[in-house]
Amino acid sequence: MSNEKNKHMKAFVSILAISFILSGCSEENVGTSTCLTPATLRDMSGLDGCGWVFELNDGTKLSPYWIMFCGTPPLPKEVTEDPLYNFEYVDGKQVMINYEIIPDIVTACMAAEVVKIKCISDRPLPGNE
Repeated sequence: MSNEKNKHMKAFVSILAISFILSGCSEENVGTSTCLTPATLRDMSGLDGCGWVFELNDGTKLSPYWIMFCGTPPLPKEVTEDPLYNFEYVDGKQVMINYEIIPDIVTACMAAEVVKIKCISDRPLPGNE
């Protein structure tokens, strides 16, 4: 009887261990920290209603959605963890991004699609990779 009880206990522990391992993987986190899309930062403030946009290699322009906060510090996590929080905007800057299209938000800038930037990093110059 104890041999059968041992088998059940081992099976239970194995299933429990697999459950813990798999619960650490969530679809929400997959790829959110991987910047794979090359883009160039463009200052389009001369175009009515536009500001900074990311231009992809195919010419598509993306307008980043910024979480604004007015109030007394400390700033909320949504602001300080935004990849654009301390980003330095320079016209022509080459970057790698990961983004998510936000279909329900529109801006006055009709030249770009509104996106949430999920990841941003400087793009290595050719030959410095």
